[in-house]
Amino acid sequence: PAEYESWSEEEQIAFLINAYNSFTLQSIIDQNPLKKSIRDIPGVWKGRKFAIAGQSKTLDNIEHKTLRVDFNEPRIHVALVCAAISCPPLRNEPYTREQLDAQLDDQTRIFLESPHGLRIDREENIVYISSIFKWFGQDWKPTYGVEDKFTGNDNERAVLNYISNYQSPEDKEYLEQGNYKLRYLDYDWSLNKQ
Repeated sequence: PAEYESWSEEEQIAFLINAYNSFTLQSIIDQNPLKKSIRDIPGVWKGRKFAIAGQSKTLDNIEHKTLRVDFNEPRIHVALVCAAISCPPLRNEPYTREQLDAQLDDQTRIFLESPHGLRIDREENIVYISSIFKWFGQDWKPTYGVEDKFTGNDNERAVLNYISNYQSPEDKEYLEQGNYKLRYLDYDWSLNKQ
């Protein structure tokens, strides 16, 4: 723990994301036969413990009691992998202190360009976003909260403000005007085998 505490915030975040993702993959791999969904693994988030930074933590502890509590970095939600189809994809490289900001920005773009992150339907005037943004919307509010743009409640406006930073000028303007209905995409918990 002393060594971990001496690291920069960026290094701690990168370490925790990498640990979470590797523990998730380990939890999947340890199943024989392979489960159809991570949710089919008993105690996967709150029961199974992993050794990390001199402590014993669950996936739930890493995400909800450490990353979300100790750091004001909502982009963790596009970096943490739950091994489901609708989950953000796993990067083919580890997160690093030096590249964390660029990696999280890139990961945001990748997720929002996927059918599981964002879909804008201008014909029906509906913006569909991942359910991740509903579940953890409050995490975007401190950094991205706005009062006079976008549609929805405070959390939804903060999420849309965040999302708009990764869109074309035309899509950003459309999102800011708020003349649409906001909907959340159904979350497919089926195992992502890729």
